[in-house]
Amino acid sequence: MSRNSLRRRPSLALAGILIAIGGCAENPSAAAPREFVQRTASVRFDKSGGGSASAMIGVDGGVLQTSAGDRIVFPAGAVEQPIRISITSDSRYAGVQLEPHGLQFPEGHEPVLQLSTASTNAGAFRNVDVVYVDEAGAISEVLPTTSTGANLETHLHHFSGYLASGH
Repeated sequence: MSRNSLRRRPSLALAGILIAIGGCAENPSAAAPREFVQRTASVRFDKSGGGSASAMIGVDGGVLQTSAGDRIVFPAGAVEQPIRISITSDSRYAGVQLEPHGLQFPEGHEPVLQLSTASTNAGAFRNVDVVYVDEAGAISEVLPTTSTGANLETHLHHFSGYLASGH
């Protein structure tokens, strides 16, 4: 290709340079593998059920919190009729099981899940998110998450298992 043709087609020259640079790098844009945030050995769970909480939540809303500091806050209108809700903190990972599984919430009235990252290795990760974990243990969805102090917060559209995941 002559010099004049490169001047006439600068986009081809730029594309060639970018391909050459990209081919030499070790894929810097690849996402870091995700790992679940682990609780430290210092976290103790009351074997009589302190790692879980259960209560009737009505149309006016309510709050459930475990001894691990995980909590779920229901706004008014999250449920259409009173229903028994359970939250169980995972003793190994920063995460919870919420029941009844499959319970869905109307838009604008989603409960807020707050996962405690106190006494975890969350500080070892650049980013930490809340993820929906399916029945097979695979990450099915990364939820929009905000960090407030030692908590991760996200709005839930349905109940299932959720864990903190870092990368």
